[in-house]
This record gives sequence, structure tokens and C-alpha cells, in this order.
Amino acid sequence: MGRVLMAIIVAVALVVAISSDTRAQNPTTHNIFVSLIEVKGGTTVDKLQPPPQNPKDLSKGYEFKGPGVADKSSPHRWEVSTYMFAPAFMTVRQGDEVVLTAFVVNGDEHEVWINAPDGTTVVPRTKWSRGREYQARFVAERSGPYQLLCSGHAPTMTATVFALPR
Repeated sequence: MGRVLMAIIVAVALVVAISSDTRAQNPTTHNIFVSLIEVKGGTTVDKLQPPPQNPKDLSKGYEFKGPGVADKSSPHRWEVSTYMFAPAFMTVRQGDEVVLTAFVVNGDEHEVWINAPDGTTVVPRTKWSRGREYQARFVAERSGPYQLLCSGHAPTMTATVFALPR
């Protein structure tokens, strides 16, 4: 399902790019603001039983607090959560400079980096901490997906900056 959604997004981005003003061929700088967030959901066992498999076993990016753990005063409550970048998909053109300004809302610490479409690292690994703002810069020299990754919450905490061919 994720690959299908990605293909649809890329197709729409290509249509928009092709139909836009083709005179603007000069590289530009994109200032993109990203937040590092944790999305949570919870309920009680009388409404829905907890999942049979612990979500933590599926991904480092998932969190699970079972009945009696999520809320000591409500022993039937359970919660799930996941970490993510918001937005998680952005589009630029090949040759453009990308300036990501990131604010860490949730998670005490994240080890992040950015890989180019060929897998090489364009922004080296660094630690980002809660309540702080960071900047990461790179030039999208190749067309294709540039991946913003978090080692502690992979594979769910990933964002893509897709560089369209110029």
C-alpha cells in the first residue's frame, strides 16, 4: 500500500511539474519546515482488545503500552504510538538547494541523516534533541528520492524529498 501511495504522489508531482511554467529552469532554494512528532492513540479493553502481537516487535518506530501500563489509574487503558516526520513527502527539482528546518517536538533524541537516491550520505549523521531547532542543507544533484532517516525509529520515521528531473 505504501509503494502504491508513493507512486501516486510521484505521478501527481510529475503532472504538476510538467504543466507548470517551463521557463523557470534556474535552480532555486527551498526552505522546508519539518516537525519530528509522535502520534498516539489509545482505548480501553472493553472497546477493543490490544493487538495480539506487540507493535514494538514490528518496528523500532512503534510504541505500545498495554493495559495497566499506559495509565496506572485506568488499568484497562492501552496505547500505541509512532514517530514520524511531518511532512513526510516534499518535492523539489534536480539542482535545487534544500534547506530543511526541523523542530523536535517529541522524542528526547533522534540520530538523523539524509541519503541521496544512490544511497550516498548528503547530510551526515547528527543528533537532534527535543525542543530544539536544527537545519540540514543539501543540493539535490540527482533526480530521485532523498531520504531523511532516523536510526532509532526506523523504518517508520522516514521522510522523502523527491527531486524531479530538470
